[in-house]
Amino acid sequence: MMRKDVVVVTGGASGLGKDIAAHFLISGCAVVIMDFNQDFLDAAREEMGRSGTVLAIQADVSDAAQVKTAFARAIANFGRIDVLINCAGGSFGVSQEIEHIAEEDWDKVFDINCKGTFLCAREVIPGMKERRYGRIINFSSMAGRSRSLFGSVAYSAAKAAILGFTRQGSKELGPFNITMNAVAPGFILSGNRLREFWGTRKTEEERKAFLASVPVGRPGENHEIVKAVDFLASKDASYVTGAALDVNGGVWVG
Repeated sequence: MMRKDVVVVTGGASGLGKDIAAHFLISGCAVVIMDFNQDFLDAAREEMGRSGTVLAIQADVSDAAQVKTAFARAIANFGRIDVLINCAGGSFGVSQEIEHIAEEDWDKVFDINCKGTFLCAREVIPGMKERRYGRIINFSSMAGRSRSLFGSVAYSAAKAAILGFTRQGSKELGPFNITMNAVAPGFILSGNRLREFWGTRKTEEERKAFLASVPVGRPGENHEIVKAVDFLASKDASYVTGAALDVNGGVWVG
């Protein structure tokens, strides 16, 4: 069944975010892709524009003024936002031990992952409350549920904070028929940086040791995360809120 939702995907111009945006576009939704990288946005718009209705907006999700302008443009274009998928994030190469992490690096990881999630949600909630409907899906990680496999304490802490935001936000938004959930992926081979990290910066022995710790015996793939997001964004998930959906091959359960 074709959908008619208006969906915003932050970090939607590359990697996992791009695959999520493309999925909703093919499903019949109007899609807004927001991303910091204008070159990626231009390429994604050209590619996705052949499949349906897509609007590409350049914005830094950690900048409140840019976020406000971007969402105002999206709403002016489509009239409403039904689904917000906060996919923008990452570790940004911050992998040092605690005592070696620079303050500005800590702030960057928190600002884009956690503050960006808050700022984007803040923009869509008033309209969702008015219409008494909405779906907000935040991206956490197995790093926020347990420990980061390859990242640092900054990334793990930011992703854990997103889970707290999601739980409390769901309590606040539930009476308005707005659900807020999180997806917590494990190690997903998404994007060139992770593929390069896995393929060239890990030895064959390290790769085998990691895969031996994964009950299903392999890294995850983008389409497996896309399907989890699709469910949480659907009307079928109307009684699911405040949840963190773990998609990690069984590495961590709880």
